[in-house]
Amino acid sequence: MKNSSYKVLLAAVGLTAILYGPASAQENVVVGLDASNPPFASVGAGGKLQGFDVDLVNAICAVEKLKCELRNIPWDGIFAALDSGKLNVVAAGLNITEERQKKYAMPGPYLNSPFAYIVTASSTLDGTNEGLSGKTVGTVAASAIEKYLNAKKIPGVNVSTYDSWDAAVLDLDSGRLDAVLGELVSLQVAYINAKPGAYKIVGEPISDPTYSGRGKGLAIRKDDKTLSSTFDKGLAAIIADGTHAQLTKKWFGAEMPAK
Repeated sequence: MKNSSYKVLLAAVGLTAILYGPASAQENVVVGLDASNPPFASVGAGGKLQGFDVDLVNAICAVEKLKCELRNIPWDGIFAALDSGKLNVVAAGLNITEERQKKYAMPGPYLNSPFAYIVTASSTLDGTNEGLSGKTVGTVAASAIEKYLNAKKIPGVNVSTYDSWDAAVLDLDSGRLDAVLGELVSLQVAYINAKPGAYKIVGEPISDPTYSGRGKGLAIRKDDKTLSSTFDKGLAAIIADGTHAQLTKKWFGAEMPAK
């Protein structure tokens, strides 16, 4: 009788594990990307998502045999969607910072990019703090770059925030901004390479681990340990087999290290 009861208990435990345990490879993993951030993510022909983060996630999901669904989520709502469980993973060119690591597991790093100023080709700005005094600099709201600008409080610099890099660069074109502070790889590919002769990078690239972080990583809820471990393994695999190098060359024009 005891033996029979024990078998029933084991069966119940097993059923509970199946129903409520970690996500299996057959379950849908919903990944959120901000498609206003080329070359990491943008909307291509036919409304299809494209970009470095898109290809990176697809490669990880393939090597780990995960069924992944990629969704375009605006930046200002992407973490709320992760926190609420509507997303399992955020892949949005995120910088790995201490602040984010306190709240999320962050598989990575998978890329490193300092901050840089972009100006119109005719601008006389040199990108120094002194040269920027009295000028207006644009960046994306709630980004690590906005936090950097607010923390550094460069004397005489006015900061304007936008919901996308494209919106900021449009105001740069119109003269409402004197410069835009963004990530070097994004600015280089999305604007300088895309419109030769229209823009230039000025000043020295800014690498501040407090804000630019320790490279880029994904964000996963800390209690989703199995999924976090799976993405860590998948990332390591695509770095080791050369896929990562191929993707950086495709999207940034040169092979770039993960760290």
